[in-house]
Amino acid sequence: MKEIERDANALFKYPNLYTPQVVISGLTEVSIPIITMNEPNAINLAIWGLLPSSFNEDWELFQKLTNTLTIPSQNVHTNIWYHDSFIQRRCIIPVTGFFTSVLKKGEIYPYHISKKNGAILYLAGIYTTLEDGFITCSLLTGPLEKEIVNYQNLVDYMPAIVDRDNKNEWLSGSTDLERAKEILRPPHSTELEIRPIARNLFNQDISYDSMLSPYEYPEN
Repeated sequence: MKEIERDANALFKYPNLYTPQVVISGLTEVSIPIITMNEPNAINLAIWGLLPSSFNEDWELFQKLTNTLTIPSQNVHTNIWYHDSFIQRRCIIPVTGFFTSVLKKGEIYPYHISKKNGAILYLAGIYTTLEDGFITCSLLTGPLEKEIVNYQNLVDYMPAIVDRDNKNEWLSGSTDLERAKEILRPPHSTELEIRPIARNLFNQDISYDSMLSPYEYPEN
């Protein structure tokens, strides 16, 4: 928690509610830390999986209808219900890393992507505030960074990165839509470290403390 606060120059608004996790799965309702345009000096907790601000039914029901854990950044051009969030409700999601996967010889091999110096990695997102005050968010996705191309062949996109130098501009209300799109566009200056991790327990959705340790496969 302190590492995120130092790096982001922001404080957790509800520190007693935050519990670090080795892996965060969006398959069930979970809250993740975010920094919003509305409160750029605070770290809030948001439900992962964007909901319309007027929605008052169950999160799981909405996710079954339309998965909003991630949203393609190119959807900024559409008139879909979350369009105005690109303009008015951008956020940053601080993480230690994210996962990619490679399909090789009929088997899935997972990789962990982190910032090269071990610092916090900033991912782009959008958010809504529900009528009861809860915040919901989605990760924005974009084209693969050149470093990732050989480590992600199941899809052709990845979480969109916000370089640390662009953090304040991304969260600023004075940043217009074209500049916001430019901030998301690869290549980014953030240097990434890519390492294989043991796949057996990861592919079974089992989380354990050492699962992010580097792992070399005999066939690699």
